[in-house]
Amino acid sequence: MTWNEAGGTVSQTFDRWRYTDAQNRAYLRLSAEWSHAAYVRTWKEAEASANAAFDPDRHYGDEHVDVFDHAVDGLWPTDYLWLSEASVLKAAVTAFEVYLEQALQEFLNGYRVTVDGQKCALQLVTPKNFESPGWSTLVRAHMVLKNTVDTPEVTWARELRHLLTHQNGELRTQDSLEKFRDTDAEKDREEIDRAYVGGKVHLGAERVSRTLDELASVIRAADPVVWSLVWGSGRGEDGKRALAALDQAKLIETGPAR
Repeated sequence: MTWNEAGGTVSQTFDRWRYTDAQNRAYLRLSAEWSHAAYVRTWKEAEASANAAFDPDRHYGDEHVDVFDHAVDGLWPTDYLWLSEASVLKAAVTAFEVYLEQALQEFLNGYRVTVDGQKCALQLVTPKNFESPGWSTLVRAHMVLKNTVDTPEVTWARELRHLLTHQNGELRTQDSLEKFRDTDAEKDREEIDRAYVGGKVHLGAERVSRTLDELASVIRAADPVVWSLVWGSGRGEDGKRALAALDQAKLIETGPAR
């Protein structure tokens, strides 16, 4: 038996990540569909309301714009889509990191050690007062398993997540602008609609979906190794060698038995 996503021969962690990934993609799609319908309806309602109260001696004919703006509390369609796209991208990067941690822990859960007569579980080294290991620990531990998880695409996605989380997507420097500018998407845009220093990074459903695909490809490349060590042919000597290498690299520690 070998790793097979279509047949469900995957790690338990992969199964959980796949469900989360599907939810993120559905949210991206449904948010766009449902918000479009709601905004069209609201715009028509604003036009009808403005027309009903129209007085040629006092009105100019564009009052429905203010009615619409008031109805949506200033959140216009492009702003709504940006917020939903940003939330999906941030959630996807977090889900990627969670997979890396939990996949390693799924492997470690198969082992116990005895310390001072007490059975102890193994876990990744975690900084004091933190519940999860740092990024460097995850990368190095997966390297022990022969998995490369810090690809250029992953680095870019994590840096974009940082920009969205800690700067609300604002491009504060020229370097940041060049790193996150979507030149393909800007080809058909007027100059005023292109990214600029001080403005927000452009996202778009296509760009977000592409990033999700890149993260998914790294996970799909890593999970066969994890599955083999936990459920497949690697459970024996391969697993012991991997465990010894993790210990030698000081990437694991003991914790309370679960």
